[in-house]
Parts: sequence; structure tokens; C-alpha cells
Amino acid sequence: MKIKPFLIIAAAGWMLLSCAGQPGPTSPRCYSREMINARMSAWYNKDNCVGFPNANSTNGVTLPPAAATWDYVPGVVAKGILDVWAYYQDSIWADAWYEGLALWAANLDEGELNELVRGGILDDLNCAKVFLGLYEGAKPGGRFENPERAAFCMQQMQRAARGLGEHKHKYSIAVSDESSPVNGGWMHKATDNPEQSYWGQMWCDGAYMGPALLAQLLAVGACEGTDLGWNDVYTQFEASWPFLWDEEKQLLYHVLFTDVTTNKNGRTLYEAGHLYEVPGDKVSSTKVYRSEESWGRAAGWYILALVDAMEAYLMNLEKSGEWHEEEPLPSAQHFEIMQEYLQQLADGLVARQDPETGCWYQLLQYGPEKCATQGLDDTGSSKYTNVAEGGTQCNYLESSASCLITAALLKGTRLGFIHHAEAGKKGFEGIVREFVQSPTDDHPSLINITSSCQSAGLSHDRNGTAAYYLIGKDVPIQDNTEGKVLGAYLMAAVEYERMAR
Repeated sequence: MKIKPFLIIAAAGWMLLSCAGQPGPTSPRCYSREMINARMSAWYNKDNCVGFPNANSTNGVTLPPAAATWDYVPGVVAKGILDVWAYYQDSIWADAWYEGLALWAANLDEGELNELVRGGILDDLNCAKVFLGLYEGAKPGGRFENPERAAFCMQQMQRAARGLGEHKHKYSIAVSDESSPVNGGWMHKATDNPEQSYWGQMWCDGAYMGPALLAQLLAVGACEGTDLGWNDVYTQFEASWPFLWDEEKQLLYHVLFTDVTTNKNGRTLYEAGHLYEVPGDKVSSTKVYRSEESWGRAAGWYILALVDAMEAYLMNLEKSGEWHEEEPLPSAQHFEIMQEYLQQLADGLVARQDPETGCWYQLLQYGPEKCATQGLDDTGSSKYTNVAEGGTQCNYLESSASCLITAALLKGTRLGFIHHAEAGKKGFEGIVREFVQSPTDDHPSLINITSSCQSAGLSHDRNGTAAYYLIGKDVPIQDNTEGKVLGAYLMAAVEYERMAR
């Protein structure tokens, strides 16, 4: 039976809960618990208020205004919730989160799920991460050991693995120079028609949606029957890093392009002067192009993807007890190269951290002096939704980027990959000060996270200029707890709480 789309909200007072379960001035504040209790059933995917059931044993099941549908944004929120649950699973108050997500997953439409968990669009696969967390609870020895649920979760993870395998074989980049590192890189969004707009592109975002997911699926043994392995994970970072990383700026560009002539997207951007050829003497003789700016959330996706993939490597290493030059584990050399990427990116991002607030800007290489005015600045968009005609938007501290980067710095430090505990701590404390709003009289049970960029990408009408990221048609600032920032906030909060205990 499907969940009915209505909302039951129990009246609740506002308490600053400790992670031990009770309010108190001496115990560490449980930021993650507060946020999940307030927002599990009511957050936004762009302009739509959706959520997950919250199976609270005292108040019954709180149902969302509309159940979240399969999409990468619910995947980010679900992973954040389950990351928190995994850490606090011995506390009975965390049970409601796990059971709520299990209820949501059980109600997913089978036909739609089969259609979406396949190759072509990496974003559509990211939501499979919900099954990783649910499997941990249901597997033998898990807190909610349940063979039927564990088998269901493994089935969905195997389905996602087959989707990644399909993506590898149909939507990997192939260029004339077979020695080019971009060969084998997975296109972020593609279809069977190369004329369509995203052909030949790799996005920073895709590192989190594709290879990070693959690493986690490999670590739980969900890729049997496919030809996917650890070297496929490494290949995705090796394919993108040399073309996206700017050694001088110590930042990543958002997107690389290998095809700027045979599809409308690449051709339009190239002819408008908004794509830049990466010097061939640095990486290969094949012409590869990069976009114009360094977008904060894109860097956040990439750095967290590196941390998550490396964590999965270590999980599998712990199981096997040794490195192998062949499958199932990558060589130690590959792991070390990924750690070098992580170290360079972490250092570059810490250097761009706002010294006053500890947060990061929408456009990483600029401060608040970078502005754009609708009507004066060409964003390549036919419609503007961020500011009205003649309105100006300046570069701003952006919450989702700040949360993703903070989560990666804290988690990477905890795992021993990097050493940026102080920057991570400063980042999270700045996030709470700058972006988290306490409940109001109108909404006494809701906490709000503000200043999140709704969306951004590169296509024929999204030109990737600084003005685009500030006043483009799909980049309005959302102040209503959008899912991308909610999930990232939870990942950052639980890492901060791990450090504090």
C-alpha cells in the first residue's frame, strides 16, 4: 500500500537535546538529532515540500505532505539521516529514523525504480545509497536484523550496480588519443542520442553520484555478476582531475567537455567564448575543454566523493587483509594518488574559507565584491528567477557548499586521510551561526536552513559564467531547508559530534 500524501504534525516544544537523549547544559548538543526530528518529514526538493515518514514510537508515524520520489536529492537526505542513525543506533530514540526510511523504501514504485536505477544519468543512481544504510541495519548482526529486508536491500543495490555497469559500457568517454586520461570517464548525463546536450561532459557532481556509489557497492559485495571493480572507481577521478584542477588557483572547475562540435550544448558554449581549452601539453594531445568558474557545491560533491570512496577502500581492505594489484582491490598506488588529490583539494578549499564566518562562497574564487545585475549581465538564460529586472545579486556565503566541504574535512580528518580538524570545526560552527534558524511561533517544530543555491549546471542556455551562478534561471537562493543542504548538514553535524565526544 502506498503512503497517503498527508501530514500529521505532533505539537512539540523546542529543546536543545544532548546526544545522550536529554536536554542539558553540560552534554554536547545533538545538532543532527534536532534537525532530523524537525525536518525528516518536511523539507524541499526545489519548490516541492516532501519528506520521509518518521516512525516515532511515542507519537506514531508522522507522514510527509508528499512522499519523496526517487531522485538524487532524497538520496542525499537519506544518506545524511542514515549516517546519523549509524552513529547513534544504540540509542532507542534513533530507531524512528531507520524505520521511517525502511517504510519509505518499501513503498517505492517497482516499475519506476527499475526504470531509474540504470545507466544514462548518474544523478538517478545516487538515491540507491538509501539501501546501503538500510542494509547495515537489516543484515545478520544488525540492530534490526531482518533477512527479508536485507535481501530486498541487496537486490536494489545489485540493480544499481547493473545500472552503473550499463553506464560504463554505453556512456564512457572515448577520444582518439587512447592514452588520454579522460578515456573511460563517465558522462554525467547522456542518452543514446549523442546530439543531445550533455554528451561528452563530466561534472564534479558526478564523482559523488557515480564512483563514490560504486565504491560503496563494491565494499558490500553488491557488484557480483558485473565487470565493475575498484579500478573503475579510480578511473573516474583520474579521468576528471587533470582537466578540472587549476594548480594556480588550487580549485576545481565545475565541468569538462570533450565534444564541442556535434551537440548543441558544447557548440553554443564554445562559440560564445565560455569554454576554455585545457593545455594539451599538460594532459594529452586530445582537446578537452573546461567550464569557466569554480562553483562551491561542485567542489563539495567532489571532495566528499573522494573521502567516501577512500573510506570504502579501507572497509574492503579490512575484510580482505591485503592489497592486490588486480581485482577486487585497487593497488596501493591508486589509493595514494586519490589521497594526493584529496590533500590538494582540501588545502585549496581551506585557503578559500571565509576567515570571519568559517563558511564558503557560492563562487569560490571571489568574495562578496563579485556581483551581477539582471539585464546588464548575460547569463545565457532566457528566464531569470533569482532577481527581478534590474536587480543585483552579489556573491554570497552558500550553505550547501559549506556543509559538504565541512563534512569532508571532518570525516577525512577522522579517517586519517587529511588533517583539517580546526577548519572543519570552524566550518560547522559557522554553518550553525550563519544558516540555521530556530523555530518560530508560526512553525514551532521546524528548524530552517537558509542560503542554499537551488541548482546549477552547464547547457546551451546555462553558460557557466559568474553571472549565471548568481542570477541564472535555475539558481535562486532557497531559504526553506532544501534537501541538498539538509542531507549535507546532517553529514557535517554527525562528524562534528563524533569529534566533540
